[in-house]
Amino acid sequence: MKKSSRQESIIVNNFFTLASIVIIAITIVLYSKYISNDDYKNDDLKEKVIPLSCEKEVFSTSKIYNQKLLNESQKALDRGFYRLNGQYKKSTHSDSIIEDFISLFEVDNFYIKAIEKEEKNNINKFLQIDYEIIENDKKDPNKKQKDCKFCSGSILTTFKAEQKDIFKFYIDFNLYDKNEIEKRIDCTIKAYRNNVKKL
Repeated sequence: MKKSSRQESIIVNNFFTLASIVIIAITIVLYSKYISNDDYKNDDLKEKVIPLSCEKEVFSTSKIYNQKLLNESQKALDRGFYRLNGQYKKSTHSDSIIEDFISLFEVDNFYIKAIEKEEKNNINKFLQIDYEIIENDKKDPNKKQKDCKFCSGSILTTFKAEQKDIFKFYIDFNLYDKNEIEKRIDCTIKAYRNNVKKL
């Protein structure tokens, strides 16, 4: 008689232990799914950046390094507190024509036109805009087949504040056509502005 009541007690004990484990597991799953999930909590707070139509015309990519500095840098750009620094990355395995085709002075003017404000002189703090006109080296043996297969070159623009990268934008251009290069630079500035958060 004592043996069977003891077994019944163990069975009841095991049942309540199992039920407790199941309830705890369900509670953890529900908590992690609906309460502590950062994506769920911050979904409304995140401002989604929708790529511009000009970014879809050719291959382009962007990267934000520091959202806070990017947001603050917009004011400097709008006031003309920026410096342009351009250079070429010429092809080495093919004949280079980029420097003969377009001057850095012309490219600077495309940036100034897109920004809609001339750069101011005699300022200590400014947004540094470094750009590279990259010539597509079609004969480069290390080049991947799909890299810029049908383009003539690319433009890589880096926005810097206090020597720190804050935003980079890379875009291809298909032809050696100054109007197209101007259009890609205009897209670069628009993409920069598009990635600034309106907080």
